[in-house]
Amino acid sequence: MGFHLQLHPPKLSAWVIVLLVLFLPATLTAYFLHNLAWLVVVPFGIIVLALFIAALPLKRKVTPEQFADELESHLFGTGDPWDWDDSSSVAIADPRLEAVRMRLGLNLDSLSHEKDKDELRSIIAALRRGELPEVTLHPERLSPFRWRK
Repeated sequence: MGFHLQLHPPKLSAWVIVLLVLFLPATLTAYFLHNLAWLVVVPFGIIVLALFIAALPLKRKVTPEQFADELESHLFGTGDPWDWDDSSSVAIADPRLEAVRMRLGLNLDSLSHEKDKDELRSIIAALRRGELPEVTLHPERLSPFRWRK
């Protein structure tokens, strides 16, 4: 039996990171410009900029084949932790694929039932054939906060 030493970098909590992002640039700006007003102006500007960027109507440009690859990585569990969120939450420029994406997150996020996996397999197969599949909505899994068509 050997001794195993594994070093991990210290993990900062989310609020510490937010404070660093907001106030480190503000502190440096206030120091170099010799004006404490920057301690308020810079964090406010960062928040406004972040809200502006979040409100931009950016859409991904993907082909049906690329979209099928994203769905397949979710089906097999080979994707990164946030890949499914990107696939199901970020709007797609192609309106036909967007219609499919809008209905995906409602019933295929967990893949806890075999019928969900079969449905996702059929969607992937249809996308690979160049067809746009119909995604069924399961009433027991509808979210009251997502009423878009």
